[in-house]
Amino acid sequence: MKPAVILVKSQLAENIGMAARAMKNCGLEELRLVAPEQSPTSETALRASSNSEEILHNAKIYADTKSALADLELVYAATARPRHQVKEVQTAEYAAQNLPQNLRTGFMFGCERTGLENEDISLADKIIEVPLNPAHSSLNLAQAVLVIGYEYYKTTISPAPSRFITNGGEIADKEKLFKFLEMLNAKIKQSPRLKDEEHTKTLLININNIFTRASLTEQELNSLYGIINILTDH
Repeated sequence: MKPAVILVKSQLAENIGMAARAMKNCGLEELRLVAPEQSPTSETALRASSNSEEILHNAKIYADTKSALADLELVYAATARPRHQVKEVQTAEYAAQNLPQNLRTGFMFGCERTGLENEDISLADKIIEVPLNPAHSSLNLAQAVLVIGYEYYKTTISPAPSRFITNGGEIADKEKLFKFLEMLNAKIKQSPRLKDEEHTKTLLININNIFTRASLTEQELNSLYGIINILTDH
């Protein structure tokens, strides 16, 4: 089950909207608001949500924190200040990776000015934090939702750590690449500026390395053919 996001005593509609946007970025859908000072469906909030209006329209509003947490089984309080309370503190990454899938969970965030109050933190099972510069570890509301939400979202996807975009072009196979290099090498060998055989051999090896590690597309090879023909056409 996806965790709910609980915003306690949010002050600005714009921040509620941006938090909703952050939620949608991370695949989170359920927003709970405890005594917000401004409406989540105001024009300001909707505009700030950037196409995340459904989250705001479906948001549930509660009079107090206990009511907002009543049906949840595990609650994490997002705060950089435990305020001398005896609780387990988990990083956002660790909490997300170990989030029980069979429990109704929630991430709770405080208001923009002061964060969560002691009374709110005392209602949570654990504290969740984002390890940041100790000299300046505060985040605004939407940032906090985004960072913690992203750690959760990472557990639901398996993206390739690296990918190469060819814009639809086919990577040239080795046969075509070698044919191009043979032509290029032959052109270079015709230059009267080459110093000696050893220098020429080193130069050609360096050129071959440049092009073999470049993952050239067929279109790029054709462009290089054209460039060389232009430069050597007398």
